[in-house]
Amino acid sequence: MTTYTLSTCILLLVIALYFIYRSNTYDKNIENFIELNNNVTVITSETEIIAMNKAGLDFFGFKKLDDLLKKQKFLSKLFTELDEGGICYVEGINWVTKIDKLTNIRVQMINKDLKQVFNMQVSKIRKDRYQVSFNNISRVVAEKEAITQVAEKDELTQIYNRTKFNTIYTQTLRDAKIDLDPFTIILFDVDHFKKVNDTHGHNAGDRVLVQLSSLVKSQLRVQDTFARWGGEEFIILSKTATEKDAFKFATRLQNTIETFPFDTIKKLTCSFGISQYSEDDTLRSLVKRADDALYRAKQSGRNIVCMVD
Repeated sequence: MTTYTLSTCILLLVIALYFIYRSNTYDKNIENFIELNNNVTVITSETEIIAMNKAGLDFFGFKKLDDLLKKQKFLSKLFTELDEGGICYVEGINWVTKIDKLTNIRVQMINKDLKQVFNMQVSKIRKDRYQVSFNNISRVVAEKEAITQVAEKDELTQIYNRTKFNTIYTQTLRDAKIDLDPFTIILFDVDHFKKVNDTHGHNAGDRVLVQLSSLVKSQLRVQDTFARWGGEEFIILSKTATEKDAFKFATRLQNTIETFPFDTIKKLTCSFGISQYSEDDTLRSLVKRADDALYRAKQSGRNIVCMVD
């Protein structure tokens, strides 16, 4: 019985040593493999970092993995998941076990105060080993944002252009029909702007428009969308605001503009027209009523806020 037990123990020990050898050899082969990857690549258990390639160590500023592990052994602490429609993938200590292989997760990591954006993918390579790869897409993201900015922003004033405003209006209209919340349009333009150009030149006129845009933008509330409608004419869409709310806000803007010391010119005023969305309104009909109110403000002496009758 004793001999049998001893033989069994020896056999179990040999098997254990074999699997330890296989495991160590496997991990070493994996480490060698990930070194061939130019992307930041990490091998983890269900919870902790096991290996990281040179690209990853260089990114985080470490020469050896042991140096990194002394500071942080959990991979999720080395990056921040970016919000993608309210979905959060990286939750809990064993988050790698819960992510589908084909899922692309956008994360942000910091290297020497420089924020970099990555697509992160998780692959299960055996029962207790996961490969996490980070593909740097910072340049692509930056280029996309630059293109978007050109498409959405007015070149001179750097506020939204008419195309972007139309898109936001469509979204606001959809929400209003569901939630039955009011919203208003404030249309305004610069009084006697032609005189500014004729007297001081078009460059001075452009500077006035830039200053005016910056001034109005500083006064906006969370629910307001501000855009250049064309020339010296601007438009504000104010969500969840009634006509009376918009009138108070426009009056405050009117006073702020009138007392602001613009470059070159001594004084600048604007006239305002307001209309509130009603059922079956289109953008055209809503802006038309605001434009009619703006026309009345002009006819009544300018530097006035008018609502639709």
